Amino acid sequence: MAIFEVLSDPVLPVYAIIAVGYLMGRWSVVSSSEARILNRVALSLFLPLLIFGLIIDAPIRTFDPSPVVLYFAVEVLIFTLGVLLALKVFRMGPGESVLLSFAGIFSNTVLIVLPIAVLLYGAENILEVTAVLTLDSTITFAGAIIALQLMKLGKFTPLAVLSSVVRSPILVAIVAGLAVNLAGITIPHPAVTFIDFNGHAAPPIALFALGVLLSEVKMTLEPPVVVFTAVKFLLFPLTVWLAIEMFASNPAAADRFVLAAAAPAGTMAFSLAVLYGVRTSRIAQVIVYTNVLTMLSLSLLA
Repeated sequence: MAIFEVLSDPVLPVYAIIAVGYLMGRWSVVSSSEARILNRVALSLFLPLLIFGLIIDAPIRTFDPSPVVLYFAVEVLIFTLGVLLALKVFRMGPGESVLLSFAGIFSNTVLIVLPIAVLLYGAENILEVTAVLTLDSTITFAGAIIALQLMKLGKFTPLAVLSSVVRSPILVAIVAGLAVNLAGITIPHPAVTFIDFNGHAAPPIALFALGVLLSEVKMTLEPPVVVFTAVKFLLFPLTVWLAIEMFASNPAAADRFVLAAAAPAGTMAFSLAVLYGVRTSRIAQVIVYTNVLTMLSLSLLA
């Protein structure tokens, strides 16, 4: 069956490096501090090169933006309902409520879906995935920081939000790639080789580091963990699919947007929790569980 073919190649090979990192973390071969250094290098250097290289050749001018708008509308809806659920039903604190809800809508598009989509469809046919990556790296990320500040501090500081977003190397890569693409600038071939060669290092390094860090997570089945895992694994991708099928001008593009929505929870929720002093245990568990569960769903959707 096609699902097992996709599961065996490319889904499992991509996920396998997480398992390698997990085992090396459990066996104390690689420490969490070493993994954080690897992750920082991957996200600050190699990943921006990968994204820049994808965007400079993307067919931006022919892209239909309506599915992206619908994708974002679903993010806002699910995020709002998640915050209310965490606050009113599970009686969690404001910071954890925001970030668990953020984990329910923020996919690991960059490290999981992007390499799988490139292997399946080719770099020239993944503009939908790149569009979700751009949305989440800018507007969705900024919105989560604003919500976090409002819930924890009772106000938000625009300069702090802007600083957090602008300092992201991924955003710099997106803006630079869009500028080169829209201006029609031709990148010299040696530079293209440098970008391609080094950009391909990003996913395996970052995913290996993720595996090491996840090896320290203590697993439970608390109701909030189960519910927000289900939100990310089932509710969010299903709602994205329904929204695009019902309202997009080009519903044929739904498959790759749903593929992006079905990815495991991104690690940015965990990073923000550390930054703002929010409890991380439940957020980390959602990341672990969704990484395991989405192997099958991504194989089915790809």
